[in-house]
Amino acid sequence: MIGGILYSAYGLETVLLICGICFFLSAVMEIFIKIPFQKQISGGNIWETVKKDFTKSVYFIRREKPVVGKCLLVISGINLFLSAMIVVALPYLITEVLSFEETRANTLYGFAQGALAGGGLAGAMCAGIFREKLTIKRAGNLLTACALSVLPMSFTLLLTPSETINYMIIVLCCFAVMVFSTVFSVQMMSFIQTETPKNLVGKVIAVMITVSTCAQSLGNALYGILFELGKGAEFAVILFSGIVSLSIAMKTKNIFARL
Repeated sequence: MIGGILYSAYGLETVLLICGICFFLSAVMEIFIKIPFQKQISGGNIWETVKKDFTKSVYFIRREKPVVGKCLLVISGINLFLSAMIVVALPYLITEVLSFEETRANTLYGFAQGALAGGGLAGAMCAGIFREKLTIKRAGNLLTACALSVLPMSFTLLLTPSETINYMIIVLCCFAVMVFSTVFSVQMMSFIQTETPKNLVGKVIAVMITVSTCAQSLGNALYGILFELGKGAEFAVILFSGIVSLSIAMKTKNIFARL
């Protein structure tokens, strides 16, 4: 969040310099971190180990705990159709679609990135504050809130001529999406850890992060193409994202309601 504010106030070069210093200090501090662990017996070279771990994790996800596999599909779907849209749309809409002067557009984009980070922080705090009320059966409600938070972005681009109002609504919607999606992520991660044996937790989460990250990368490419094809009708691309995400949310509610 501070990074977004610094980018708005001082530009990219200052932010890169600060980031470089912070990364260096982090690397130095990591040298002195001692993490206890139980050394595993080596079963061959690294590629054989990776193949064995990956196969074991996929088997667990597909056969032993299919509900974890369904969680993976939900997370990947949201990354593909919702998270990727936010990542691509935010800089594109603010710097290219809304007719702000270049310097002002960059400044506003910095504040928007700060708002995204703020939404993530707010979501993390909400996950702790309301942890007693967050049951896995209601996880679909959080995704429904995410999808519904996207729709005002589409409607304001279609109906509102004011660039400032469009910007404010876009930022508020992205903030709301980050709040709900962060709470959902915390809830999913906790659920997966409780459903997975201790010796497989790291392996299973690694597979889930790999697949969901690939899904978001594909989504970034998809929305790059869609926004290019839909120039002048960006609201339609965002509406598409909201409708598909809402469909995923409805399916998620059905999945977890039976648990």
